[in-house]
Amino acid sequence: MTTPLKRSNVRYGILLFLFLATVFNYADRATLSVVAPIMSKELGFDPEAMGLAFSVFGISYVIMQIPGGWLLDKYGSRLVYGCALIGWSIVTMFQGTIYLFASPLIVLVILRLMMGAIEAPAFPANSRLSVQWFPNKERGFVTSVYQAAQYIS
Repeated sequence: MTTPLKRSNVRYGILLFLFLATVFNYADRATLSVVAPIMSKELGFDPEAMGLAFSVFGISYVIMQIPGGWLLDKYGSRLVYGCALIGWSIVTMFQGTIYLFASPLIVLVILRLMMGAIEAPAFPANSRLSVQWFPNKERGFVTSVYQAAQYIS
């Protein structure tokens, strides 16, 4: 009897985690959109170069969805999601240093490829945690909470 009670209390922390992780997930990926006009001007990137930087994120994100799901199944949500959150935050931080390199566009493209690959397990992990921690009758609400987080970012 203690397991369901403990599980029900812990699940609200899980819901808060899903919400905050999704906020950071979308904030980190959207950062480039905010700084793109200034970055383009300062580093001499033309619209095609910025288009490439934006596009490679989506390509690697899509390609890594299935391997990301496999990693979740093999190693679990805690390890994979934790590593992903730390990884995409580090990649975001390094995007601010591309001006230090001789070829900042190449570095930016590599970082955006990495960002897409590292962020790919996030939504599969959200789904997995929702199923693990919430009864079927609450999953619609849980999904709406973490989906709403993307619009806050």
